[in-house]
Amino acid sequence: MTEHLTEDEQVERLKKWWKENGVAVITGIVIGLAGVVGVRYWFNYQEQQAVEASRLYSTYMTAVEKKDKDLANQDSQKLKQDYAGTSYAALAAMQQASQNVSEGNLDAAVSNLRWAVDNPGHDAIAHLARIRLANVLIAQNKYTEALQLIKDVKEPAFDARYAELRGDIYAGQDQKSQARREYQSALASTDLTGKQREFVEMKLNDLGAVD
Repeated sequence: MTEHLTEDEQVERLKKWWKENGVAVITGIVIGLAGVVGVRYWFNYQEQQAVEASRLYSTYMTAVEKKDKDLANQDSQKLKQDYAGTSYAALAAMQQASQNVSEGNLDAAVSNLRWAVDNPGHDAIAHLARIRLANVLIAQNKYTEALQLIKDVKEPAFDARYAELRGDIYAGQDQKSQARREYQSALASTDLTGKQREFVEMKLNDLGAVD
């Protein structure tokens, strides 16, 4: 539970940052392309896309807060169809996946999270979506698929979480030596919070004595 709360906090920070700075970031990228034929049109289009996606995402979150499932589903689909590649669409897909998990519909959660991984709009969102997808696959006992998803991913800010997930996968496959190695790798990181560290230590202890 703690690890999910931590990921949710990171998502909330990303939501806030993109709401305040998303359009400015896009503007900066486009200005750097000054002189390229058609840049003004591209800039206007991208800026408008970001503004419209932001507005629709706000409407979507209002529907989520009001528990209007039909409207939330409609807005989420529109974000994915019309604004793929924006962080707003990816965040909506992740939110939908959370709802799927709460309803016990893990297959739908996998579908939404895969979409977010493929259309993140931001590297950090891609990593968060991948981590959540791996967790759902582990919950489905799809260990080989989960490992394939994360085994070669490298990103310092998320390396500890990926190591922990690999530990979970190996533990689920009863490969205790590999699981122990991954948990120890996670614990060697300084990025884990106190609660996260306690949780990983508990998993490590649950493996029992060295084989």
